Amino acid sequence: MEPEFSQMSRQRMKNLIEPYYMLNRVTVGDETTLFARSLAEYLKVDLFSVPSGTKCLTWSIPAKWIVREAYIETIEGERIADFAWNPLYLNAYSVPFSGTVTKDDLVKHLSPHPVLEDRLLYSNRWQYHKKHTQWGFSIPTAVVDSLSQESYRVHIDTAFEQGSMEIIDWTLPGKSKETVFFAAHTCHPGQVNDGIACIAVLVELFQYLEALPERHYSYRLIIGPEYFAAAAVLAHGKDIQHLRYGFYLDMMANSLPLSFSRSFQGNSYADRITRSVLAQYDTDKLDASYRSLYGNDEMFYDGPGFEIPTVCLCRHPYKYYHTDRDNLDNCDFDKLEESLDMLKDLIETFETDTVPTLNYEGPLYLTDYNLYIDPKIDQKGYTALQEIQILMNGERSCLDIAEMIGVDFLFVRSFVNELSKHGLVTLRYRGPHKATATPRELPSYEEAIK
Repeated sequence: MEPEFSQMSRQRMKNLIEPYYMLNRVTVGDETTLFARSLAEYLKVDLFSVPSGTKCLTWSIPAKWIVREAYIETIEGERIADFAWNPLYLNAYSVPFSGTVTKDDLVKHLSPHPVLEDRLLYSNRWQYHKKHTQWGFSIPTAVVDSLSQESYRVHIDTAFEQGSMEIIDWTLPGKSKETVFFAAHTCHPGQVNDGIACIAVLVELFQYLEALPERHYSYRLIIGPEYFAAAAVLAHGKDIQHLRYGFYLDMMANSLPLSFSRSFQGNSYADRITRSVLAQYDTDKLDASYRSLYGNDEMFYDGPGFEIPTVCLCRHPYKYYHTDRDNLDNCDFDKLEESLDMLKDLIETFETDTVPTLNYEGPLYLTDYNLYIDPKIDQKGYTALQEIQILMNGERSCLDIAEMIGVDFLFVRSFVNELSKHGLVTLRYRGPHKATATPRELPSYEEAIK
């Protein structure tokens, strides 16, 4: 990535995160709608709107939650917690309440972080319940411990109304209708890694995809509230039958190494590409089991009745997960740019994994084509070139060959690319689109073997 482009990309991602992350972004809410509409306008795409109460598989879209004011204060009027300070103070989908309560009763409605005593906890469970009957606040443990008065005033001015859940569902068509989707969530108020930073990097990725002169696969961007957007798209979205592989992003802007959890199938083409690409990065939990890291919308896409192989890409375990410290100060833009590079590498593999067929017999006289590797310098590379030629039988893709002989995909693909320049192989794209075509250029053979 060129430094100038990198700097522009970083600034664009920050510009998308900064104005919106502190909004009260819940499943259905005015500020979630504001964010979704701003994003749709920026991308110049239409929104997919799903009204409250709409049946989506076995789920239903919840009512719009409105918060006008919410606070706890002493009898003297000193504020202890205030939604206006941070939306995490009020538990999402709390019902209205106003009155004086005893300290003992108040404590029953408080949810301090169970481990991190100085942090607010994001309490989101109630938005997944159909009936809303409870109210509550999250305040730090130290504040709970300091409560000394017998009574406190609580005021929660909230309401539930008919609304619409707004989803970005944007497809960039390719030569094949076979579609790879990328998803992230618009909800989670007051948090950066948990959702909105992932959206920022996906916006950059899809603008990169849109600018490509051609695409083999089609690519689909799905951005909406956690769980409910997936249910709505699968129940009421278009062309679901073309979804072949998916990637769900979570916690992509912190300093931890990249991680991924497998699809339910465990060894799908998406899993294999992810393993191949992430092997070139600083990784941890490189191959975690299905839904064993954060667990998110893959439970729908790669769940009962659909089983679209969906990989979760993330950085795990994030210490500020579901707390008020998941803020802009703790957004690692270097790692967010690395996440973007990794996603582009995934795309590059999908787009350039061709099936080569040799147009010659016998081992190639490599020095004639400047493809020779000295075994005294790189014995593995020297051996690999012979093995690659043997395995190029018109049935195996470059990724298949790379996995079989234990070398990097880029090494195989670059060697094949050089052979193609000299007319020594015939290439076809892997997958259902059988038309012979010349794939986009990768780095040169010399660069790949360095």
